[in-house]
Amino acid sequence: MLIVFGVIVLTLLLAMFFNRDLQLKRRIRSLPKSSIAETPEGIDVRVTGELEYVDGLAPLVAPLSGRACVAWRVIVRERRGGKNKHWVKVVEEESAIDFVLVDPSGRARVDGTALSLALDVDASGGTGFFQQDVPQLERFLSDRGISTRGFIFGKTLQYKEGVLELGEKVTVAGSATWEKDPTQRARGGYRDVGKLLRVGALSTGELLASDDESLAR
Repeated sequence: MLIVFGVIVLTLLLAMFFNRDLQLKRRIRSLPKSSIAETPEGIDVRVTGELEYVDGLAPLVAPLSGRACVAWRVIVRERRGGKNKHWVKVVEEESAIDFVLVDPSGRARVDGTALSLALDVDASGGTGFFQQDVPQLERFLSDRGISTRGFIFGKTLQYKEGVLELGEKVTVAGSATWEKDPTQRARGGYRDVGKLLRVGALSTGELLASDDESLAR
């Protein structure tokens, strides 16, 4: 009995260790924390700030909840099998655009093209024999060539969606460069301009972002 319990616990721990989001969060947390103004160039760091839109750049629309955002991530699973039913991931997709982070020390523009996201789930739902269809899920899957209907009945589906929204506290892990920011006046004089931090990919090639507030500490 103890051996079986030990195997179950070990299996759960391994699943947690190899979970993608947990892996990304561990990588973010492993990097030195910096305020925006004190971020050195060319060094892998993590910075946290309040999310703002880039001027002139229209926000994305999250596919299942319809929320305005700068990044979204969706996972859809289907329950399959006869006696040994199990969940199978049928879609895992994310999208992002550039956005700005602001802390008391300065501003940073984050490159959305390279983002890997570890987001809190803030919209979820599903379909099944006793559940109503979800039109937005049906459209989302149909656009990807996936039907929500089986041979006779509707499929049993489960979806989760996370987004990065305006005003949310976000932590990113990347490598940065400094440039002039003509939208901000510096303290040195009327003709001076402030500085804007541009955050791009880590030395490993990825740029990581999460709305897990524990990463800001």
